[in-house]
Amino acid sequence: MQNPTLTERGPAATGSTDAAAAALARGEFETVLAQLEPSYRAGADSAEILLLLIRAYAGLGRSDERRAVLAQALQKYPDKLEFRVADAEFAMARQDWTAAIERWQRIETSFREFPSAVHLRHARACLAASDFDAALRAVDAALERQSDNATARDLRDVIASRKARKYQIADQALAAPSLLSWTPAEAQRRIATLSAFRQCQIQVALDSSATEAALLLIRTGDEVETRPLHPSVEDAAQVVLTLDLTRPVELGVSQAGEAHWCVKLSLSPVMEVIQGKDGWLFLANDSNASVDQFTGRKRLEAEQRQQWRTFATALSALQRRRSVLFLIANSKEKVRPERYPHQQAAVTPTEQVEAILQAAGAAYCNPIKAMQAAPASYYATDTHWSGLGAFLAFQSCMRRFGYQDHFESLFAFHEQEVVGDLGSKLDPPARTRMTVATYQGGSQTRCLFTNAIPGTGNITIFENARPRHARTLVIFGGSSSGAGGFANLFAAIFRRVVVINLPGSYIHEVVDREQADHVIIQTNERYLPSPGSVRETLSEMTTDIQRHRLSEAQRAKLRERIQHQGPCAPYDTFMAQALR
Repeated sequence: MQNPTLTERGPAATGSTDAAAAALARGEFETVLAQLEPSYRAGADSAEILLLLIRAYAGLGRSDERRAVLAQALQKYPDKLEFRVADAEFAMARQDWTAAIERWQRIETSFREFPSAVHLRHARACLAASDFDAALRAVDAALERQSDNATARDLRDVIASRKARKYQIADQALAAPSLLSWTPAEAQRRIATLSAFRQCQIQVALDSSATEAALLLIRTGDEVETRPLHPSVEDAAQVVLTLDLTRPVELGVSQAGEAHWCVKLSLSPVMEVIQGKDGWLFLANDSNASVDQFTGRKRLEAEQRQQWRTFATALSALQRRRSVLFLIANSKEKVRPERYPHQQAAVTPTEQVEAILQAAGAAYCNPIKAMQAAPASYYATDTHWSGLGAFLAFQSCMRRFGYQDHFESLFAFHEQEVVGDLGSKLDPPARTRMTVATYQGGSQTRCLFTNAIPGTGNITIFENARPRHARTLVIFGGSSSGAGGFANLFAAIFRRVVVINLPGSYIHEVVDREQADHVIIQTNERYLPSPGSVRETLSEMTTDIQRHRLSEAQRAKLRERIQHQGPCAPYDTFMAQALR
C-alpha cells in the first residue's frame, strides 16, 4: 500500500527560492540543488532554502544529505512545523515506525494548528507498526476535523479490516518432528484476530519414549530461550508456554548438548472475502457464520427461538404505548443473491425471526424488496448498504412512522469512489463507486456530542436548529446505523437524534429521558441469531462495553469528553462505568 507524502506549505519564498520552488514542483530535483547548493555552502540557511533542499534530497533518495540538512534545520528552527513534518516523513521513509509515531504525536501535542493530514500520516505509521487501535484513534481525529474526508474514510476501512483480519495457527515440521508434540489451548484452536495470538498458550510434550532430561528450545528470530523438560516413567514431560505467535516461533529439544529443531509455529491468514460474480465481494469465515445462515445450515436453536418470543412479546407491548420500529438491515447476499456463489435456503434465521414477530403482533421493517429493486442500494466492496440503500431504509421507516413527505425531492444523489470494509481486506484494496445521498433542504444539523467508545456503547447526538419536523428520535443500532449516512438522514429532518450502538436493544431509561417521539431498534440481518433485548437502564449493558477493554488512551479521551460533556450529561454515569 502506497503512503502519499504529506503536502506541506512553507512561507512564500523570493528570488532564487521562487525558481527553485517551481523546479521542485516540476520534479526537477537536480535543478533545485544547482540553484540552491552554492548559496547554502556559502552560509545561506534560511528556512525556505533548507526546506527546499530537504525535499530535493528526498526526491533524489540522497538520505545522507537529507539527514544532515534536516538536523541543521531542526537545530536552528526547532519550533517550525514544516521541519517537524519533514523529520517525521524522514522516519517514514526509513520505515522506522516507532520514531515516526513519536514524531507525529509530538506535532499533534506541540502545535495548536497543523494540517489534518498529520493525523493520517500518524495513522499510516501506526498501521505499518500493526498498532491498529492507535491507528484508528489517529484517523478518527482526522475525521473529527473533516467528516467528509474520503481519504480518511478509506484509510479507516483499511485499518479496521486489518484489525479484524482472522488467523489460525499453522505448523511446519522441521528436522526432528517426532521428539515433540504440541497442543494449543482451547481458545487458540479457533479462528481469531491477531490480538488473540499475542499471548497464546501452547502445551508442549516431550516424546514419551525419551528417558533423559532435555531442554526445550524456543527460538524467535535470533533469540533462543530454554526450559527444562524432565521425562517421567508414567508420562511424557510437559510444559505450558505463553507465546507471541504474531512472529514465527520454532520449538526444539536439546539433548546431550545437541539441538534438534522440531516444529515451526506461525499464523496463517484465513480467507475473509468471497469473490462473487461481477467482482462483488461478500463476507467469509465471519463470527456470525453468514454463509451457513444463508444456506440454511445455521438456524435458530430452541433457546434462541424462546428468547426471540420473549423479545417479540415485549416489543409488541412497547409498540402499543410508543412509536417503536424494529428494523432489519439486510445482508448483502440476501439483496444480491444472483451475485453470491451459494444457494439460498428456503428458511434462514430471518424467516424464523419474522414468523415469531408476526405471531406476537410486533411491527418490524425488512426493506428487502426495496433494496432488491434498486441496483445501487448495495455496492461491490462493502457489507453495508450504500447511501441510496440507507435512504431507502430511512424512507421506509419514515413511512412507518406516518410521515408522507416527498423525501426523494429533499435529497440529491451522486456517486463517489470508495474502498469499503470488504475491499479493504484485499491487497491492494479494491475500489468501486457508491451512491451517496445529500440533504438539499438547508438543514442546520450538527453533531452535538460523540464519545470515544469504539463499537458497542458509542453514543452520538445530533441536533438540528432548523428541523423539518420538531421531533426526537432514538436509534439503538449497530454498524448499519452509520453506514451510508443512515442516522444523518434522520438528523437532517428531526430536531434531535440520539444514536447508541447497542444492536437489537431497547433501553427504557434512554427513551424516557429523551422523551423520544420515535424509536428505531436496528440490527444487522447476520446478527439475528442473537435475540433482541429490552432493558431498563444503560448500566445493564456495561459489561458489553467493558468487553472492549479500552486502551488507556481511549479512556483518557473519554474522560476528557465527560469533563466537557454538557450536552451529554445524562449519560455520564454510564460512560464512567465503562471506564472502570
